[in-house]
Amino acid sequence: MIDSFWFYCPGLAGAGVQVALPVSEAHHALRARRLKIGDTLTLFDGAGRVAEGCIADTSQRPTGVTVALGQHHVHPLPPAQIHLFSALPKGDRQGVMLDMATQLGMTDFTPLICEHSVSQASNKAFERWQRTLIEACKQSHRPWLPVLHPPLAPRQLAARGATPECLVLLAMVGTDPLARAFPGVDAVTASPCWLLVGPEGGFTPPEQADLKSLGSACVAVGTGVLRTETAAVAMVAVAAG
Repeated sequence: MIDSFWFYCPGLAGAGVQVALPVSEAHHALRARRLKIGDTLTLFDGAGRVAEGCIADTSQRPTGVTVALGQHHVHPLPPAQIHLFSALPKGDRQGVMLDMATQLGMTDFTPLICEHSVSQASNKAFERWQRTLIEACKQSHRPWLPVLHPPLAPRQLAARGATPECLVLLAMVGTDPLARAFPGVDAVTASPCWLLVGPEGGFTPPEQADLKSLGSACVAVGTGVLRTETAAVAMVAVAAG
């Protein structure tokens, strides 16, 4: 199963039945991967269920692919909840950030609306990000899709609050190195982790105060001033161990 290509198929049924791939996935299977009847593949529903399958019919080309399902595997939720709260970088860098963060183990994403933000979330952006998350899960063989949450301003996040067991890390230049926040490689698995990353212009003093009210530990990612997506991906990588 590890060696076969992964395809997204929400609402997976049980073994022994046949399912039709979504149009975009069918197109990818036939045109990009050049799969044919009898070829094996792996389907996942983004909610922990993964199934081995075999292409049974492609008669409805170019967008119709029917897969006969075999053995199923149900994966539990990831042991570490890694929730990235980040300002949005410009343009295509948003997708790069979410792609890499998903491959590394991000479980949730919330865009932060900051005074120095250069980009804002839109409905079209969320649709584009959802597709990015699917592709990243297919690449990294992750059975759970990260959850996309509505945008929040730092003040709104502060009002919402964090649970006592949550580890909240605020990226800030000139503070303690990020690695010191994790005393052991498995530290994050014991509690949820919130990662807070600002725009390249930084959080304003009021925004910093709001986020520090969450009990945040300020951490430095590297020794310089990083782009938003670089800091975000680095924080997820360290948190995921």
